[in-house]
Amino acid sequence: MNTLIDLIQCAIGEDSRNAFCRKAGISAGNFSRILKGQIPSPAVLRKIAYCAPAVSYEQLMQAAGYTAIPVETESKPAIPVYGSIAAGSPIEAIENFSGTIRLDLPNMQLGQDCFALRVVGNSMDRANIPDGSVVIIRRQEQIRDGEIGAVLVDGQATVKRIYRQGEHIVLAPVSSDPEYSPQIYVNEDAVKVLGKVVFSLVEIE
Repeated sequence: MNTLIDLIQCAIGEDSRNAFCRKAGISAGNFSRILKGQIPSPAVLRKIAYCAPAVSYEQLMQAAGYTAIPVETESKPAIPVYGSIAAGSPIEAIENFSGTIRLDLPNMQLGQDCFALRVVGNSMDRANIPDGSVVIIRRQEQIRDGEIGAVLVDGQATVKRIYRQGEHIVLAPVSSDPEYSPQIYVNEDAVKVLGKVVFSLVEIE
């Protein structure tokens, strides 16, 4: 069975990567992350398929782990997609429902305890969570040191790598941009863990 990267390489054909990106309307940065293993959104896969007659949208969707059977017979739970979460400074939590996605990924159980949020900012780009991507979050109140989680800080939402240092909670960026620095809070501050980030999807830039 062809992997997603195999199929995308077939889609590129004799074009250069940059030429294919221009033709498909996909940013070169997103395309590079996809070729390194980041899972693209269905919208990006549709753009790739549109510019590659030798590769079908259905093949790409299946290789990416998305289910392709009708919703009414879908065995995988629908994951609700809400508003935005910051990968930078915390932003006001946005909970607008904007649809659902269904994923069928080997060795990963994504159930009713999961939800998705769109990412704003690049403070987590080196953790394969760039601006414009979507993170899948499993609801849980506690996560281990060093894991990436979604948190509320005084009612504002952000996604960061989380550490505990004595009486302090550190929300650390994983970024190629030195502008971003760790945010440190004492336990008494209103820091609430929403859940653990278990997966991320590249969205269109």
